[in-house]
Amino acid sequence: MARSTNKDLTQGKPLKLLAAFVVPMLIGNVVQQLYSMADSIIIGRFVGKGPFAAIGATMPVLNIMIVVIIGFTVGISIMTAMSVGAGDTERVRNIVGTAFFLSITLSIALMSLAIPFTRPVLRLLKTPEDILDDSVTYLICNFATCIGPIAYNEFSNILRSTGNSRTPLYALIISSVLNILLDLLFVLVFHWGVAGVAIATGISQILSAIYCIFVLRYQNQQYWSRRRNIRFHKHIVLDILKYGMPVAASNLFASIGGVFIQSVINGYGTTVVAGYTAANKIDQLALSSIISVGNASSTFAGQNIGAGKEDRVKEGVRSAWILGFAISLVFGVLLFFFGNYMVQLFISSKETETIRVAAGFFRIVSPFYLIGCGMRIYMDTMRGMGEVIIPMAGSLTELAAKVAAAFLLSLVAGYEILWFAWPIGWVAAFLLLAIYYYSFLWKKRTAKNQ
Repeated sequence: MARSTNKDLTQGKPLKLLAAFVVPMLIGNVVQQLYSMADSIIIGRFVGKGPFAAIGATMPVLNIMIVVIIGFTVGISIMTAMSVGAGDTERVRNIVGTAFFLSITLSIALMSLAIPFTRPVLRLLKTPEDILDDSVTYLICNFATCIGPIAYNEFSNILRSTGNSRTPLYALIISSVLNILLDLLFVLVFHWGVAGVAIATGISQILSAIYCIFVLRYQNQQYWSRRRNIRFHKHIVLDILKYGMPVAASNLFASIGGVFIQSVINGYGTTVVAGYTAANKIDQLALSSIISVGNASSTFAGQNIGAGKEDRVKEGVRSAWILGFAISLVFGVLLFFFGNYMVQLFISSKETETIRVAAGFFRIVSPFYLIGCGMRIYMDTMRGMGEVIIPMAGSLTELAAKVAAAFLLSLVAGYEILWFAWPIGWVAAFLLLAIYYYSFLWKKRTAKNQ
């Protein structure tokens, strides 16, 4: 049997453990964003601004699919980390077996429910007519291949929860290279346009999921499901719903809020949509790095709670803040001063107004990355501890503040100050989560354990 790459996060110095665990996740999230960006670069550079804006206009709808997937995988991740920390190998095998079942049922449900409504939803979002057909095509192709991101997120999160953050990174690197090659083939040779990049991404994600399953089977045999484990485990599914559905619900509401904000942005025309789309691609690169710190905090908390070592969770939060500060500083400075150059990966330097829109977004949002990171550290740590209500309240607070700010700002001025809605949402959620963490969480747990 090949050497296991799992990390035991219940022993050793938290900062060193988190850093070693975060780095592969950080690189993996960056790689994931880069190959997502490759789609937009190839479309923006070789097909045109219209198809590029068409992909951007679909993002709020695609995010709804993604948050449903993330909700289930968060539940799987929390349960796996707790079971690993408690040494319950048989329960981990049952979780893996249930993941196979959910991959198939979720993908069928999403395809059946989403594909018939793509065009009506995009019209409801006020998608400009000149990009509507491309937007519809891009969405349908993504939903048709949704088993890829579902299976990858499930099994990569299982691996991370066992302490293996390297395999998901390797899977993403392989997938990214393949995705870029298929993008070039489908767009430049076959001339499939936006359909080509969507199909390339789907194929690449399916193969990355297969790789994660292969490693779980041959390098983590103690957690691999036997025949008796691969079935519908009612108690496992109920626990997935218990931990995952609040995440899915809050993220779903956030995506619906994103749909509203996208409709506001769409009302300013194709140039603003293209500028925001370009900025959002780079912004997601920064946010995915911040999310890596939160995900590591969740796994760290889950394993230590499972092992009965609650004091280490507090040390983990302090260590996560150190990592988060460094990451937020790097991306904040980089995008504040050089974001206008980075968006030229997607759009021609001749599109000066589009670049100006993107640069304005970075100047307002990037100084607040540290607040966004702190929000994720508290939220994901509490989720890893099995807390459900307050993290969901934090997500909903962020959504409500962001949507309300976007609505009010759009009434009083143009798109130039609309971007303040992002930091307003982060600050509101951060305050709620930090107050609960320091003033109530540990008192409640102390009383519970007595």
